[in-house]
Amino acid sequence: MKDNLEFDILIAGGGTAGCAAAIAAARRGHRVLLVEESNALGGASTTGGVPEWFASLTGLGDIFDRVKADLERFGAIFFGRFFNQEILKAVWQLMAEEAGVQILFHASLSGARVEDGSVREVSLLSCSRPLKVEAKYFLDCTGEGDLAFLAGAEFHQGHPETGRTLHMTLTCILYDTGQPVIPYLPPGLEPVERPEDLPGLNARIPLGDGRVYVNMTKVVGHDPTDPFSLSDAELEARRQLLRVVHYLQRTQYPTYTMASTGASIGIREGRRIVGDYILTEADILDRTPCDFPDGVAVATAQIDFHSLTRPGHVGWRQRVEPYAIPLRSLIARDFRNLLMAGKCISGDQVAQSSYRMTPTCCAMGQAAGTAAALAVERGVEDVRMVDVSELRRVLTADGMELDPRRHEAFPPVVEDPPDRSAAV
Repeated sequence: MKDNLEFDILIAGGGTAGCAAAIAAARRGHRVLLVEESNALGGASTTGGVPEWFASLTGLGDIFDRVKADLERFGAIFFGRFFNQEILKAVWQLMAEEAGVQILFHASLSGARVEDGSVREVSLLSCSRPLKVEAKYFLDCTGEGDLAFLAGAEFHQGHPETGRTLHMTLTCILYDTGQPVIPYLPPGLEPVERPEDLPGLNARIPLGDGRVYVNMTKVVGHDPTDPFSLSDAELEARRQLLRVVHYLQRTQYPTYTMASTGASIGIREGRRIVGDYILTEADILDRTPCDFPDGVAVATAQIDFHSLTRPGHVGWRQRVEPYAIPLRSLIARDFRNLLMAGKCISGDQVAQSSYRMTPTCCAMGQAAGTAAALAVERGVEDVRMVDVSELRRVLTADGMELDPRRHEAFPPVVEDPPDRSAAV
């Protein structure tokens, strides 16, 4: 293989957004490289150990519809919005291969060359081998905005006053051994005695196939873009997980033990790349569905703002009306050929707590991948020259409902009254 490669479109990050973007562009006949650090596609939903969709699941495009349908064929969807993440790895891979995507696993971004407001080349490191890739368009779907950061794009991160980001979580899956287990907690770890003492959410969901999905750890005060802080977060999360499982074995699941944990800690918020438009709290709290002339995806999930400092369930949850995500929020400011999709798009911290959900990321990815594909087809060097009306027509034809009023808010009812003060 050559060390200097050329593609039409390079997509960094093989999570939900990156997969959808790659498929959307490649199935139109373009040469697409999808770069992923791990050994599987799907990101937080697969290697991240979060087998749950937290948003409304219709009108998000034919790519998400295909994912759901393929999982159903495997019998791998439970209660409508939980799924077998191991099967999802295969579903995303087969869909990408079918579309003609070139997949590169075990590859990390190490640099970007920018000229005259355009990214010209990115540097990768894989198998201890440096690679350079040129492309016409680049999409940052890394979650933490790594590609845009390396290219020198402006970004925001965390709370505007403290810099604190939403907490990180390491999840696990329990399985039933069929016989009592002996709970064990290593010395130095404090046992959890009451549900109120759990470090994070009190979320344990039986999946209907003998397994239980556990989302209970909460690591606050760490920076997911700092190497040592991220490592410390992983260490703390695993200590918390031992305490959580010890509690569950003593209380509700005396015959269960851990089957797996996420291959990496779940990161709710990293860098938010500044785009042509910053989607704001005011936008998503509008009492009527917020729309934009260049809306290319619709978000439906509640504000899901966990406390930035306190353990447990405390936080700000508030139902919002479905709202459009404008193309301008997917385009990096001051760049002509750099787009984003997923949780690193242009928005403030509160808005990001809603639009970061994986079904929404899938719609954003399909929109960004289609926009880049149209830019290549029209021979334009600035994605802003793509006809937005044409892009919206293509997305609509590909199964995306772009009118926020035709979507349902998720969840339909939030029992707890909104408490903004609980967000800090």
